[in-house]
Amino acid sequence: MQVTVRSNVALSDALATHIENKLGLALNRFRERIGAVTVRFIDVNGPRGGVDKRCRVMVEIPGHKSVVVEAIDADGYVAITRAASRLDEQVSRAIARLREHPRASTHSPRRHAA
Repeated sequence: MQVTVRSNVALSDALATHIENKLGLALNRFRERIGAVTVRFIDVNGPRGGVDKRCRVMVEIPGHKSVVVEAIDADGYVAITRAASRLDEQVSRAIARLREHPRASTHSPRRHAA
């Protein structure tokens, strides 16, 4: 599982470790089924402050649409924690759907003669 973190602000070592830990807890049990993970951590309002730390996480699951979750909070740690919690739920649901209904796209398409 490859994790890429992008941010418009400098991340402290503590915040980067927090991201790594929370995503690890949320996704570790799915690591064999997950492709890339992209985290976008953005301070929306910059120095103006406010409820503006956005954490958006996109998880690519081969054979399925990407799972995207987002959380916004004044505290970046809280935004990451909430996004990781939602991510656990959404990825679990997506993988369960894959088990129940494998996509038709995994089969070669049929062409009809004209």
